Amino acid sequence: MMTRRILLAGGYGVVGAQAARLLRKHHPEAEILIGGRREKEAAALASSLGGSAKAAVTDVTKSEPMRNLEGIDAVACFIHETDDHLLNEAAKRGIAYMDITRGQEAQMRGLAAAALFTPGAPMLFTSHWMAGGPAIVARRLAEGLDSVTRVDMSILYYTGDKMGPDSASAGEGMSQGFTARKGGAWQRVGPLSDEREVRFPSGAARPVYRMNMGDVMTLALASGAREAGVRLGLDKGNSLATMRRLIKLGLWDLLLKLPGMSAVAATKPGPGAPHEIVIELDGEAGRRKVSRKATILDPEGQSHLTAVGALYALERIAGLGPAPLGPGAALPETGFSMAGFERLAALYEAEGIALGLEGI
Repeated sequence: MMTRRILLAGGYGVVGAQAARLLRKHHPEAEILIGGRREKEAAALASSLGGSAKAAVTDVTKSEPMRNLEGIDAVACFIHETDDHLLNEAAKRGIAYMDITRGQEAQMRGLAAAALFTPGAPMLFTSHWMAGGPAIVARRLAEGLDSVTRVDMSILYYTGDKMGPDSASAGEGMSQGFTARKGGAWQRVGPLSDEREVRFPSGAARPVYRMNMGDVMTLALASGAREAGVRLGLDKGNSLATMRRLIKLGLWDLLLKLPGMSAVAATKPGPGAPHEIVIELDGEAGRRKVSRKATILDPEGQSHLTAVGALYALERIAGLGPAPLGPGAALPETGFSMAGFERLAALYEAEGIALGLEGI
């Protein structure tokens, strides 16, 4: 297989470093560049990876952050881009690009830029839950059905799990309503609404509430479901119910503005914990009602599960696996194939992530 020169922007962060190690493990022939402004940290990680890995000073806050780098085949972005310098340069130079850190508005901006530049390489926007891996599993559940009535992704987040500041910042938008597929139409739903109880792979049963992620839209569009949702629950107590009350009283956003408070402080990230997901789908096949379910349990937690999803996405843009993407903008479910799903499942298994499928 042809050697690929791959830049990991923010590759020494919480998720980026894990993705770098996974890339070295599963594709030892790849030439890895650890990009970022902190050259010492990048060099330390590159040294630990061995082989042809090395540091590459890149500053995404300035235009053309890759201007001193040649021969880049693919770039993976693990940091927030506020001005899209890395994305724009990749598009103009025809370098394959993927990004796992964009919120909803930033992801729409990226898709628009990719469409306007008509890039000659794939540009994958996979800022979905866990870098889009669960979205691909959900798409697998819909395979072979004539129609889909409902698809729901429920997440059990352990408050002791570790995360980087980019992940934790998602909590800052939890007080806002959003548009979701409900009752066969796109409707505005309230923050942390539609409470229901879900039993997770570990046996824990917890209340879960609607939250906004990229999956909220693509779960519906990729499956054709009349109703789709992403819901979040916590492992301890029901602090989300308290958050709901604070939101209704208009106090949540004020709380995050207090000195020392932030989404990071509110979620209290810790040293690590498991991560659990349940995906439920109802539909019809041959006029027969069908119910299917998938469960995902990663003992190493959400940052590890995200890194594995990022590796799969990187394989797709760099042509390192069985589901390569063509030029232009793409989402996790773009170009879905059974071979691609099986590759993701194989990566999950190799990395100790338990994936269960029922009703298939």
